[in-house]
Amino acid sequence: MVRSFRLRLALLLALVSGITLAAFAAAAWWLIRDANVQQVDALLRSEVEREVLQERTPEAWDFYAATLSRVFTTREASQTLLLVMESGGGVRYRSTHWPADFDGMRLSWPPARLGSEIQGGVDAGSGTSRTATPMLVVTQATVNGRPWKLGLASLPNTRMAIGVSLANVEAEMVAVRNAFLLAIPLILVLTGLTIWAFSTRAMRPVKHLTTTIRSVTAQGLNRRIESSGQDREFSDLIEVFNDMLNRLERGFTQASRFSADAAHELKTPLAILQGQVERAIGQAPEGSPLQSSLTGILDEIRRLSAISQKLLLLAQADAGQMRLMLTPVDVSMMLDELVDDVQMLAPALRTTSDIARGLTLNADAVLLKQVLHNLISNAIKYNIEDGWVTIQAAGNNGIAEITVANASHGIPDEQRAKIFERFYRADPARSRQIDGVGLGLSVSLEIARAHGGDLLLMPGQSNETRFTLRLPMPAG
Repeated sequence: MVRSFRLRLALLLALVSGITLAAFAAAAWWLIRDANVQQVDALLRSEVEREVLQERTPEAWDFYAATLSRVFTTREASQTLLLVMESGGGVRYRSTHWPADFDGMRLSWPPARLGSEIQGGVDAGSGTSRTATPMLVVTQATVNGRPWKLGLASLPNTRMAIGVSLANVEAEMVAVRNAFLLAIPLILVLTGLTIWAFSTRAMRPVKHLTTTIRSVTAQGLNRRIESSGQDREFSDLIEVFNDMLNRLERGFTQASRFSADAAHELKTPLAILQGQVERAIGQAPEGSPLQSSLTGILDEIRRLSAISQKLLLLAQADAGQMRLMLTPVDVSMMLDELVDDVQMLAPALRTTSDIARGLTLNADAVLLKQVLHNLISNAIKYNIEDGWVTIQAAGNNGIAEITVANASHGIPDEQRAKIFERFYRADPARSRQIDGVGLGLSVSLEIARAHGGDLLLMPGQSNETRFTLRLPMPAG
C-alpha cells in the first residue's frame, strides 16, 4: 500500500483524469468518425441524385468515373465505384475495377416512382409532361472485406450506384486514435507532475510541522510554529499544535520542578535521619533487637537517599540542566579498580577483562564511575550460579566502547524494549531479593547522553546479557 499522501493524491487524480480523458477521447473519436461518415453520405446523396438523371455515352461515364476519386478525395481510383444499370438488369456502365463477385442486382435498390411535372416525356393518358423523381438510399456494404458506403438511386428505367471506400475515413480515425494515445499519457504525466508539485507546496506547512515535532524534546518544548500567512486549515492545525505544546510545557515543567524539588528537599531530612539512626545504633546494646531494627531502618534510609539522588539527576537531565564537571579521566585505571571490586564482592564468579591501556576520556569522573558501577553491579546481581562477568574496553574511530557482559538467563524480547524505562524491573513483583528500584539504567543512559554518548543493550546469546557504553574520545 502506498503510504505517501502526495503520491496517493497524484495517482488518484491522475486515474480520475485518465478515465475522464479516455471517455472524452472515445466520445470525440466516435463523433469525428460519425461526422466524417455523414459527410460521405451527404456527398453520395448529392452525386447520385444529380448523376442518375444524366444520359452519357460510355466514354463520358469513363471520364466521370475517373473524377470520383477527386470528388470524394480518395487516394486511389480503385476506392470509388460506379454502376449504371437498366431496371431490367442490363448494365449500361460499370467501373473497370468493380468486383466480379459483387452482383449489382443484389443491392438494396429503392423502388422507383413517378415524380412531378417538368418538360420531358408525355403521359399518354393525360397529355401532360412528367418526369421520374429518383428514389435515394445510402447504405453500407462490405466489399473485399473492407467497409464501403453505397449511394443507390432508382428511376423507372435506370438505376445508379456510386460506391466510396471508407478506407480514408478509417485511416483518418487511426491517425486521430494515435494522436489520442500519444496525447493522453503526456497529459496524464503533466497532470501528475502538476498535482505533485501543487501538493508538495500545499503540504509545506505540514512538513514544517513534522520537522518541528521531530525536534521537540524535553529541552525543546518551547518551540512554536508561526501560523500567520498560512491557509486557514493549516493555521488551525498549527494553533492546535502550539496549544498542545503549551500544555505539555506547563505539565512537564511542573513535573520536572516537582521531581527536582522533592528530591532536593528530601536530601536534608534523610541526611539528618541517617545521622540520628547511626548514632542510635552506636548507642544501642551490641546484638540487641533494637540495634537490629535500627540497622534495617538505616538501610531503608540509605535506599531512599539513593532514590532521591537518582530522581534529582533525572529531573536535571529532563530539564537539560545536568551539570558536568569535565576533567581528563583514565578509564583504564577506573575499570581496573572495578574489576578488583568484582573479584572481592563476588569471588564465586569468573571475572575476565580485556581493557586497553591509556584509555582517557574527557568526562565527569563521579558520574562516569556511577554508570560503570551500576553496570557492574547489575552484572553481579543478575548473574547465575557459577556464572561469569566480562569487562572490555577499547577505543576505535574516536569512540570509546566499554562493554560489561555477564552470564544470565537472558532478557525476553518484550522486556528488552523497556529495560531503560524508569522504575522498570524485569521482576514483576519487584522483589527485594535483588536490591534496586529500576532507576539505575535510566540514570546511566541520561549520564551517557549528557556526555554525548549512548548506552545500549546489545544483542547476544540467550545465556548472556551485554551492555555497551559508547562515549566520544577527545580529539588528538
